[in-house]
Amino acid sequence: MKDLIKKILKEETEEIFVIPGLHYFPDGVEGLKNFIQKKNITKWSLDDNLYLSRYESDLTWLEGLVSISGYLDLEGKKIKSLDNLKSVGHSLDLFGTKIKSLDNLQSVGGYLDIRGTQIKSFGNLQSVGGNLYLNEYLSEKYTDKEIRSMISVGDFINRP
Repeated sequence: MKDLIKKILKEETEEIFVIPGLHYFPDGVEGLKNFIQKKNITKWSLDDNLYLSRYESDLTWLEGLVSISGYLDLEGKKIKSLDNLKSVGHSLDLFGTKIKSLDNLQSVGGYLDIRGTQIKSFGNLQSVGGNLYLNEYLSEKYTDKEIRSMISVGDFINRP
């Protein structure tokens, strides 16, 4: 997975700021957010997990995220865009978010949960290492066989 992340990042023409982990910020996620905003970082990568389902602050600072080596949990958040996101090393939980597109996302190492979203296509998604939890639109549009012909899914395809 790390080789895929490196390959994706090398393809970028714009420089990506690599953040080695949340432990570098004494106040965790809030510190990360403040750092990204103060330094005006437009594209960045994180070698860590982000559990934001209980985080109550504005999440527009996440829009520049290109890759994350661990989990990204955004369940129920009002975030509208992750257009720069290309890879997630572990799982990506978008259950109930306002996200409408993941056009640049290429790989998720663990499960991908898009239940309750308005996502209408798989975009550039090539692989999901674990379960794929579908929203109603994609569940009605594609059969399991059609999905597996487009995307390598490691485990089950779960329908609403």
